[in-house]
Order: sequence, then structure tokens, then C-alpha cells
Amino acid sequence: MVGNVGTQHRILKHGALIYYVGSAIFASGIALLAVGVAFVMMQEIHYKSEPEEILLSSIFIGVGATMILAGINMMMKQTRYGYYIVGASTFASLFALLVFTYNYPQKWYYPLINYVLALYIVGFLVLVGNAFANVVLWMIEGEPEAVVRKEGGRIYTDEEIERDIEDATRKSIELSASELTFKEPRAEDVRYGRVFRETRGTTTRIKDNLDEVTSLVKTINPGERIKSGSAEIESASKNLVDILRVGSVKKSKSREIKDKIMGMMERFYSLITVKRNG
Repeated sequence: MVGNVGTQHRILKHGALIYYVGSAIFASGIALLAVGVAFVMMQEIHYKSEPEEILLSSIFIGVGATMILAGINMMMKQTRYGYYIVGASTFASLFALLVFTYNYPQKWYYPLINYVLALYIVGFLVLVGNAFANVVLWMIEGEPEAVVRKEGGRIYTDEEIERDIEDATRKSIELSASELTFKEPRAEDVRYGRVFRETRGTTTRIKDNLDEVTSLVKTINPGERIKSGSAEIESASKNLVDILRVGSVKKSKSREIKDKIMGMMERFYSLITVKRNG
């Protein structure tokens, strides 16, 4: 047990030491970068400036930017091979600046310029990518372990707190359900509505009384029927129509015979009158 505590203490101490070293490197890199930018502005560095001025400003800015990224990576929690990656990429960038210092300006020509520039950019990008990868990894895998201290110095995790809340809620529901009772109403307390108190009366059907004139008109013109639900009225109307049609046919035949007789009598009377006068 004592050995485990000592090992944990050494690990924490080692992690804190790396963090402080990374903070110091980060601060030094900011200082060098600021000095390099200030030197460029004060000396008004351009492509026609003195080689010593260009070399000095480039070293300040290059070393400062590399140290800033290395310090950020050292202050962050690294993976298993994270520190090796940080060390190798930092060494690559600084080595490129060293080669630049020994070869500028006499031997500063192609293809050496391409090699030095590519080596520095590779180290710089690896430092940036490693920092970004660690941040994303923390966001994906990192789970906040919020704890609450209780009486007696005991520490409860979020899982224990959620489990206690669920247990308390379940017990409260069970207790409420056990005490919940329903009172059944008595028969004499039930009040019936009006529907139950009323009785249905008898239904009396009354035949429709239609006006005679209206019925005759509807009978003569069978196309105009009175809309009624009684089948007896429709049957009577139909019979009356048939009778009137037969009577009209007989009346027309008797009138025709009578007209013929009257015509014959008028012709006979006219002949007699003519003979007497002659």
C-alpha cells in the first residue's frame, strides 16, 4: 500500500514537473517571438537588408514559434508516444534553423533551401497536429468526474449519486402506491339522470290531410307529385288519375256522336225548309 502511494506520488510529481517545464518553454518562446517581431519592425527588415539582420530576425521568430508549440504540447496530457513525437518534431525544426544559420548567406542556394525549409515545416506541422489530436482525444474520451463530499470525508461519484436518487424515487413511488386507497360509492348515493327517470310514450300515426284542389292539380299533372312518406296517398292518387283518364276518353266519344246527330238533323231541317219555300 505504501509502495503504491509512493509510486502515485512520483507519477504526479513527474507530471507536474513536465507541466512546469512546458510552461517555461512556452513563455520563453513568446518572448523570443516578440523580440523577433520587434526587431523586424525597428530595423525595417526587407529583402535588401543586411544578411546579419535577416539571419538574426529569422532565428528569433523561428525558434520562438517552435518553442511555443513545444511548450503547449508539454503542458497537455500526452499519449503513450506523445512526448517522443514532441521531442522529435522540436528537434527537426531546431535542426533546420541550425542548418540555416551555418549556410546563410554564402551557401544559401537551391536545393539546400528546399531541404531546410521542408524540414522546418514538417516539424512545425507535427507539433500543431499533435496538439490538435490531443485536444480532440480529450473531448471524445474525457468524462467529467464531478464528486460531492459528504459527512465523514467520504467522496461520492456521479454514478453513486444517480443510483441513490433512483433508489429514493422508487421507494417514494412504492410508498405512495401502498397508501393509495379508493372509496367505493354506495348504491343509495348514486343519482340517476333524467333518461333513467322518464318512460317512453306510445306513438300514434295520423294520416295526412291534403287539400282537395292541390290533390286534383297533382293528380291531373302526375309529374308534380307531393313528396310524402305515405304509400296510401300515392296509391290513391294513381287510381284517381286512371279514372279521370278513362272518363275523359268516354266523354270525348259521346260528344263526337252527339255532334254527328245534330249535324244530320240540321241538314234534314234545311232540306225540308227549302222544299216548302219552293
